[in-house]
Amino acid sequence: MLIVNRRKKHGVDFREVWYAEEKCGLDGIILYRGAKRPIGKVLREVRTLITDLTQSEEEIVAKCQKDCRYQIRRAARENITADFKVGKEITEQDITDFCGFFVEFWKSKGMEEETYEKYKEEIETYAKEGVFAITRANKDGEALVYHTYIVGDTFVRSYQSASQFRGEHVNARTVSIANRYLHKADMMYFKEMGKTVYDWGGAGLREEVKNITEFKESFGGEELWYYDCEEVVGLKAEAVKGIINLIGVLTDD
Repeated sequence: MLIVNRRKKHGVDFREVWYAEEKCGLDGIILYRGAKRPIGKVLREVRTLITDLTQSEEEIVAKCQKDCRYQIRRAARENITADFKVGKEITEQDITDFCGFFVEFWKSKGMEEETYEKYKEEIETYAKEGVFAITRANKDGEALVYHTYIVGDTFVRSYQSASQFRGEHVNARTVSIANRYLHKADMMYFKEMGKTVYDWGGAGLREEVKNITEFKESFGGEELWYYDCEEVVGLKAEAVKGIINLIGVLTDD
């Protein structure tokens, strides 16, 4: 179980609890992410894929589909490299660079734009708690792909992924190779850190995410279902939750 204190407003703690098997026993407004069973109010049931990092590198790669394995090997000939930042290694500049890259990627996909500040504040919270990782695939000094992760004692959970398709000397195939290579490199990096579970961060069955899910499935992970839930504990938390339900937002203290 990983507990992240997101913020405190009006005397109420807002917490995230990852991979809980039971209630955390704390008060406040608590969002359970990836709970093994329903806890409190179930917000949604989530399908994901899990790669077992206790396997050897050869076993992990062998479970990938044929083209996936080819692209991972091809990365060396494409001169693609990877770098990694975890926990306190992450600097303010690392966060700024990723958020700018991610927002541009989001807009390039034709999706509704989210604010830069929202992503930056969220990542700063995780980084401050020491439970965040940022990884990057590069070619000739140019960032092609970023991945971010929530990092627990035994698990890592893929959180965000963004790719660069508009570089002057970059084509879509090269970016695809870099993306697959980075996932494999990430798994090996986290395996060396002693992590045992690589969670692909969801693998939905809706038509609009079909391509993303098929990409993740090409790495041969095992299907797992879990729950995102909410629990409101304490009279003050219940009052604040009532205000949120009524007006949708909270003002600052």
